[in-house]
Amino acid sequence: MRKCLDSVIREEPKEVIAVDAMSNDGTIDILDQYGARIIPDPLGPIGHARQIGVDAATGDYVMFVDSDVELGVLCLQTMVRDLIANNWVGVHAVLLSAENASYWQKAENDDYLNYYHPGPIKRIDTIAALFKRNILLNFPFDRRLVAAEDVDLSRRLILAGYGLGVSTAIAYHTHRREFSAFAKQRYRNGVGSAQLGMKYGTRNTRTLLTPFLSALSHTIRAPMRGQVDLIPYRLAQAPIIFAGVLMGLSRIGFSRANWEALS
Repeated sequence: MRKCLDSVIREEPKEVIAVDAMSNDGTIDILDQYGARIIPDPLGPIGHARQIGVDAATGDYVMFVDSDVELGVLCLQTMVRDLIANNWVGVHAVLLSAENASYWQKAENDDYLNYYHPGPIKRIDTIAALFKRNILLNFPFDRRLVAAEDVDLSRRLILAGYGLGVSTAIAYHTHRREFSAFAKQRYRNGVGSAQLGMKYGTRNTRTLLTPFLSALSHTIRAPMRGQVDLIPYRLAQAPIIFAGVLMGLSRIGFSRANWEALS
């Protein structure tokens, strides 16, 4: 976390806001040392936490930085410049792996490099992303989402005619070294996918099959793209995401009406 905060402070942001999910591991003490404004959030869902930060911010731009990210030099300045130059409302940094100590880190690094190229894009994550704050006030994060809040936001912005992009700025992400951490993150993504399926009225069968169809498609195309090493990565995440989808649907009750009742 200190490397992350050091890199953020170096960029001289107007303010640093941390939304804390009632941590008890010394996080608060570290944040205090860096002068961060700390806002407690006992509810937990990531969409809820992100919107708390947006509402509390006072600048024209809001940047989300995960605690396992280290910003490259002039990252913030470059992202603002690219966003303005391209008339985007949201922009993500190019993600490079901070270390490649395991297969899962190397595979995730390759996966991000395949997706994040400087230029327009249809969906951006919130790992190291900058947005116009007024846009996030008009298109707030869905506070019910436990994951995929960035997918949902990107979809709504694109449908509204706004542009998203990838900056030339660099950020370094410490990808999940152990398979257990990789699996936990993908499982959570599956739960978020189920929530999105219910929110947008996607049929349950499509929600369930998407992880498998995506894994199959990527696996078939991997040799043609010279990405044979990514096949185990693709195949491993499909059943994990599937399990998360099932859990998400079971919590909602396989009913869009039940999802809407959470509003």
